[in-house]
Amino acid sequence: MIWFQVLGPVSARTERGQFSLGSARQRAVLAALLIEPGAHVSLDQLVDRVWGATPPRSARQTLHSYVSRLRSVLSDEGGPLLERRSGGYVLEADESTVDLQCFRALVAQARRADGDRAGALWQEAMSLWQGAPFADLDSDWLRSVAVRLEAERLAATLDHNDLLLRCGEHARLLPEVAAAARAHPLDERLAGQLMLALYRCDRQADALAHFHLVQERLADELGSDPGPTLCELYQRILRHDDDSPR
Repeated sequence: MIWFQVLGPVSARTERGQFSLGSARQRAVLAALLIEPGAHVSLDQLVDRVWGATPPRSARQTLHSYVSRLRSVLSDEGGPLLERRSGGYVLEADESTVDLQCFRALVAQARRADGDRAGALWQEAMSLWQGAPFADLDSDWLRSVAVRLEAERLAATLDHNDLLLRCGEHARLLPEVAAAARAHPLDERLAGQLMLALYRCDRQADALAHFHLVQERLADELGSDPGPTLCELYQRILRHDDDSPR
């Protein structure tokens, strides 16, 4: 069986280890097929995914060569079929062998689970990320897909953070959520998680200061105010009342 990775540099491995998938363009072809394993992808779609709006004249011929080489490599490693059908190609890879599909399945399970089971599923899902999606490839289409996948990753991270905060893991979470807040300074949900982690680490002043920082950034960059959820959290932390999130 071959295990495919796209959440990071595009690669493939068997129980014997990693093996070569060829040139960057050839790996881009594979990545374009792995996004939807088992789905038909037309030649025009593949050309656009690999070369963008200005493909070379020989793009179709070159594409056939890439597919032929990939088919040979995958066959040699006992991997899935790569078949030509109806003016396009289908990679018959099982979703359980593609890290992206496994990530999505684990996230769905984690969101339905509780307690330790949920925590284990979240950890397994997040461990599949080995860097930015398609990190070693240069394709406009893959970059646009990577942006969407990073949004999925952030949403999953925020859900995982909520679980850790509910379980009292605020001290462990604080460095990670602080780094994430620096990377996404306008995300109010993330800001709230950082404020809560700071407060539970007996850093009320820092929690309140972070609210004001986010408030200023939202006003300067978006011309808006924090939403009611973040404002309510601010007031609860400010009052130390019985409903405060300690």
